[in-house]
Amino acid sequence: MAVFPSKEWVGAVLEAAKKSEKYQEAAKDWEGDFLCIIEGDEEFLRDMSRKEVMKGFMSFLDMMPAEARKRYASTPMGDIFEKKLGIPLGVSIKDVNVDKVSALVSRLSTEDLKGACTYFWADFWHGSVRAMAPVAPGEHENAAFKLWGKYSAWKMMVSGKQDTIRLIMSNKLKLEGDMSYVMKNMKGVITLTKEVFAGVPIE
Repeated sequence: MAVFPSKEWVGAVLEAAKKSEKYQEAAKDWEGDFLCIIEGDEEFLRDMSRKEVMKGFMSFLDMMPAEARKRYASTPMGDIFEKKLGIPLGVSIKDVNVDKVSALVSRLSTEDLKGACTYFWADFWHGSVRAMAPVAPGEHENAAFKLWGKYSAWKMMVSGKQDTIRLIMSNKLKLEGDMSYVMKNMKGVITLTKEVFAGVPIE
């Protein structure tokens, strides 16, 4: 079981994509990168108050260079990191006291999370996932697609409980980009959810 999002989860997704012949075939004509935006919500607070989930989330953020993390400063998520949780943005966060941070998260409200987002970037290329990594606010703004929504909706997708297209059509996830291209490659998008994401069980 992996925490979403975490360094372990990213590695497992990349490996699952390499192994899935169904995905490679279904997405052979797909190309395009995504800037993915995860908005904090009540489920995010519940999950991050659990030590093992917070530890995984910290490993995800630590994949980003400290200098890049500084770009979260003066954003709603940056304020939560520094002012509410006492996590400095510009230094390594490997040694963050997870017990203390998880306890502080449990005191936050959804109002505290207003506007708070975490970002990651994924590059899909003809049946492969060439890259997937956390990024700072303002990075990869020229991505072919932007996909954003609440943390709870992202969990539904990456767990395989609901595919990306259905989440977009129900407005739980929002897509900016060439929707006709996405629909043309619907099989690849759905197979990504069912064969790759769902192949990595999450907490």
